[in-house]
Order: sequence, then structure tokens, then C-alpha cells
Amino acid sequence: MAAGVWDGLDKERVSRALVTAFLSDEYLEVLAAINNAETIAEIDAARERVKELMGLWREEVPEYAFVIDALYLFSDKLRLQLAEDMR
Repeated sequence: MAAGVWDGLDKERVSRALVTAFLSDEYLEVLAAINNAETIAEIDAARERVKELMGLWREEVPEYAFVIDALYLFSDKLRLQLAEDMR
């Protein structure tokens, strides 16, 4: 039998974390900054904001901080893609 999408994941925890993130103006602003970055400098500035959010979320809602870690990983991939596109 094929593995399901949620196999091994705490669906309730992930759901609450994502709702918390999507209701956070700071999260959405940084996500938009990452998505709209046209230069390495812009994406690096957004990544610094993600780092600030990491610290805040680890203090305030540590059980959901993985969402911010995922945002950082996302920014890393977009940075690599942007750098490749600029070559």
C-alpha cells in the first residue's frame, strides 16, 4: 500500500502551525519579500528577516517553529535559483 501524505506527521500540529503562520503579518510579509526578490541582495535581506522570525518563534511558539525553518529552506532554494538565473 502506498504511503499517505500525512503518514508519520502530526496533522493537527502541522495544521495549527500553518494557520498560525498564515495569520501572521510578519510571516506573510517575509514570504512576499522572498517571492518578489529580483536580486540576491533582496533575497538576502528577506533571509535576515526570516532569521529574526526564527528566534521569535522559537521563544513564543517553539512547537510551530518548524514552519519558519521551512520558510528559510524555501528562501535558500529561491536564492540558488536566482543566482543560477543571473549567470
